[in-house]
Amino acid sequence: MARIALNARLLIPGKLEGTGRFTHQCYKRIIKSRPNDTFLLIFDRKPSVEFDYGSNSTSVCLFPPARRPWLFDLWFDYAIAWKLKQWRADAFVSTDGYISRRSAVAQLNVIHDINFEHHPEWLPPRFARHFRARFPQYARKSSKLCTVSEFSRGDISRTYHIDEASISIIPNAPDASFKPLVSEKRNASRIKFASGNKYNVFVGSIHPRKNIRGMLNAHKVYRSMGGHSDLVIVGAEMWKQEMFDTANVHWVGRLNDDELVSAVAGANALLYLPFFEGFGVPIVEAMACGVPVIASNTTSIPEVCGGAAAALVSPTDAKGAAEALLRLDEDKDLHEEKSKQGIKRAAEFSWEKSAHLFSQALDEMLSEL
Repeated sequence: MARIALNARLLIPGKLEGTGRFTHQCYKRIIKSRPNDTFLLIFDRKPSVEFDYGSNSTSVCLFPPARRPWLFDLWFDYAIAWKLKQWRADAFVSTDGYISRRSAVAQLNVIHDINFEHHPEWLPPRFARHFRARFPQYARKSSKLCTVSEFSRGDISRTYHIDEASISIIPNAPDASFKPLVSEKRNASRIKFASGNKYNVFVGSIHPRKNIRGMLNAHKVYRSMGGHSDLVIVGAEMWKQEMFDTANVHWVGRLNDDELVSAVAGANALLYLPFFEGFGVPIVEAMACGVPVIASNTTSIPEVCGGAAAALVSPTDAKGAAEALLRLDEDKDLHEEKSKQGIKRAAEFSWEKSAHLFSQALDEMLSEL
């Protein structure tokens, strides 16, 4: 029986981004599968009942909210360190890359990617400086280090000089709600998100590394070559006014879980051209819905796509992406083939498998105490 504290600061109701969703899906399964262990979820804001995962877990809120670099240090190095000692924790688990540098407790840490090491210009300077100063320390202090893909494992190993074999992989997965839509519901999605038109979709944060401009350029070229589908962009609209030409583009903002499934499953294809990904969850979500994928040929994306299940292009190759979209429009057999291949590939990922791998990594760490 172990006492395990969990970093829960990214469990925010209605705002589960990629890492937050990973945290939610893994924590709820781990807590249920380990009834003899006691868990403490540590939040930096008032906990929601949505994240009450079982009778063997309780929640606590520690001040201050960790939303700025200097507050990250204060929260993890002092508030967390104090709570781990006060609660007599055997282990601390963190899924967002941060751990406590001042605690002697065993710590399992999941670092999803280290894009900031290669492209600090993608972040506000104070965040880039903080991440590049702290993450090497977090990685080396971790009792057990995990990540989400073979690409990220190799990148972390090379950049931080850590034995690659010591880093466990816990992949992301699509939720079970992502599945193909019948034609009537697909038509409803078109009406709701694209004024009744067929559409391709992008899902993700509106961030420089997501290559929004490149994706919009690919869509523009696609339309100029005779493509008829619109483009639906799911994500915050912070750059909307800065984009050059957004004809036939629908910015739908952040969606709830049901709306997200509807938007993805109703699409003709996923257009996903980031410069850098540690995993790329929208890829497997689209595949689970039978939606063909056109994606970047960079970083972890080919690994996640799994061979022929997606069309891969350079993120700067607007014409190549446009031609891939047109082929799906014009060749129904190809569209059906990619749909079936994607469904098969997505089935290789599940949150049950990932939670099992997570629990194995936790056991490995606990066995060495």
